[in-house]
Amino acid sequence: MTNALATVIIVVSLLAAAFSAVTAFRNRPMGWGDLVALGVVEVLLIVQAVVGFAKLGGDEGPKDGATFVGYLLAVLLIPAAGAGWGLLERSRWGPGVIVVACLAVAIMIVRMQQIWQGTVV
Repeated sequence: MTNALATVIIVVSLLAAAFSAVTAFRNRPMGWGDLVALGVVEVLLIVQAVVGFAKLGGDEGPKDGATFVGYLLAVLLIPAAGAGWGLLERSRWGPGVIVVACLAVAIMIVRMQQIWQGTVV
């Protein structure tokens, strides 16, 4: 896991959450901008998964690799689930779901960094 990529994912995820929060506060349903933001987050997470598995295969990484792999796979599901739920909810709460999904991604990436570095909090 690279710190630079993790930082980019966290920043992009927080920006996507802010964008969707504005959409929700404007009392609008989820639009193309929200979906594009989630798509960018998902692409970055896929890159993170590839890099993470490559480094795990190269004998790098945490002592507890199973927990890290669980986080690595679970975080991939969050943007897709948020997009699906957001599309089904055609009120202001659709973008609210995306805000929660993007915040969850940022939190999980921070936790993955902690696991990778061996710092248990």
